[in-house]
Amino acid sequence: MDAVIQRLLLACLLLVSTPIRAGALPEPMVIGETHVLHSSVLDEDRRYTVALPEGYGTSPDERYPVLYVLDAQSQFAHTATTVDFLARNGEMPPTIVVGVEAGNRLRDYTQTDWAEAWVGGGGAANFERFLRDELIPAVRRQWRTGGFRTLVGHSASAQFALHELAVAADGFRAYFAFSPSLDWDNGLPRRELEAAFAKTQSMRAFAYFGYSDDRGGALAADEALTATFRQHGPAGLRWKARSYPDESHTGIALVAIIDALRALYSDYRFHPDRMGEGLDAIEAHYAKLSKVLGWTLPVPESALNDYGYYLLGAETDRDVDAAVAIFQRVVREHPHSANAWDSLADCYAAAGRSADAGEASQRALSLAREQHHPNLSYFAAQAEQREQRRDE
Repeated sequence: MDAVIQRLLLACLLLVSTPIRAGALPEPMVIGETHVLHSSVLDEDRRYTVALPEGYGTSPDERYPVLYVLDAQSQFAHTATTVDFLARNGEMPPTIVVGVEAGNRLRDYTQTDWAEAWVGGGGAANFERFLRDELIPAVRRQWRTGGFRTLVGHSASAQFALHELAVAADGFRAYFAFSPSLDWDNGLPRRELEAAFAKTQSMRAFAYFGYSDDRGGALAADEALTATFRQHGPAGLRWKARSYPDESHTGIALVAIIDALRALYSDYRFHPDRMGEGLDAIEAHYAKLSKVLGWTLPVPESALNDYGYYLLGAETDRDVDAAVAIFQRVVREHPHSANAWDSLADCYAAAGRSADAGEASQRALSLAREQHHPNLSYFAAQAEQREQRRDE
């Protein structure tokens, strides 16, 4: 039986057959860890939550893009799980998600004090300083972040995201604005962005603008902002605007984050049907995407893993030696990945190197135990089978 099919069948069997102890205490599902940072700029403590991607600890030299999501009280959980899902399915790179809890939203997210309508606005410049000079450096010191940052906002915080695109476009590489407050100060967000575009010849960034079931003047403002991107967007700016007429103002963020991430990382996944094009094609694929994004993307572990199994399972010209080299590369680049070592064990077994397969499988099991891997029982079963085969 093909090695890939064997692994899938065994994994499924273990998932359905793993016993659950009667009376076992319930275990809470935790998304991220919450931290407190005192801001000298804002003169207050600010809470933020960090969710690390799957496999963060498997490649000690790898640095990750970071997605900063504002209004974390309502937007962090669904954003973090969406990022995790898309990354696990190969649609985007593994990403650190930082949720910034809202303080005084009116103060922090608005460019001006629009006293005739709202009192207390105009603190966006200070909030920008907090992000730039305090929060981002704090995150960079503690976690392995790269230079690719995305800012996500909804409603008032989406207004702030557009403001950042206008006045500090180099602070982030991507800006998501879901149902921004475009009416602020008589249409200031669009006017500010249009003025910034007029003074900018090129801008290496991505902008996503999504709007919901607006009517009348609000819809006209949405369409005017879309026209601003279309008519005045500087060279190098990638952007997408999308209407969600069936979504409410509050509900849009749940669905728009999926489309925004897919648009940002368009064509990220190297399709399995293309594996026959070879390793050069895989590396060229991610090199091309790196140029589009302006940030160097490593070839994902999953893509190399798929290619290794392709070499093992090809109906013609099966190249076990080439597969061994691929899986050894994966282990070098992800030395703490239980999956990488388990795949190498499969490859060694296919090459008739039972002793090496057993050692690699034991290494996979050891890592799975250290990391409390959710598929620990699978790695244990694999290691036991390898030992039995060595003894035969």
